Amino acid sequence: MNPFVMMHRIIFKPFDFFEDIQSPGIIRIRQAIVLVLCAYIARIISIYSLGFAYETREAYQISILQEAIWILVPWLTWCIAHWAVSAILDGEGKFKEIVYGSAFALVPYIVFIIPVTLLSQILALDESGMINFFTFVIYAWVIWLFILKVKILHNFDLPKTLFIAFLSIVAVFILWFICVLLFGLANQFLNFLLDMVKELRLRG
Repeated sequence: MNPFVMMHRIIFKPFDFFEDIQSPGIIRIRQAIVLVLCAYIARIISIYSLGFAYETREAYQISILQEAIWILVPWLTWCIAHWAVSAILDGEGKFKEIVYGSAFALVPYIVFIIPVTLLSQILALDESGMINFFTFVIYAWVIWLFILKVKILHNFDLPKTLFIAFLSIVAVFILWFICVLLFGLANQFLNFLLDMVKELRLRG
């Protein structure tokens, strides 16, 4: 199905959207990847289009790579962690449905964050409450879509939906901890090998 049609459905008919993606032939993983990239581009544009009075960082302090990590890593680890948790606890959703639904849950952010940020070009700093409110609404909308996705894809009741969502967040932090731990161990092992090679060269 046309991705713009799907974006329209998740904004105006999110319940139908998550029901629809469980039908065969609807999901296109390529669309999900493009949407996540669009979320990253929207974040970059919103950062650079922020009004001068609202800027909290200098241009040289903004890292394109770091901003990519802020979008891609939480999204990807959520998909993996949530799939693992729901699979253990009898969830009915498939991994590709979770990936697709999680990507389209970012649509409110992709569509609205830039217009809201552009308000900072015309509003004074003491009028920032309006921008903060709209930004809060966007993030709350995205979170609600993530929770709605958990409920509909896995056919859970509300208490179990919230419980699974909580466990998924815990699993995300566990994944990050394991990755940091493995990275630290790999780094130490690499340094050990380099030191050993240097020692052998000195003795040789």
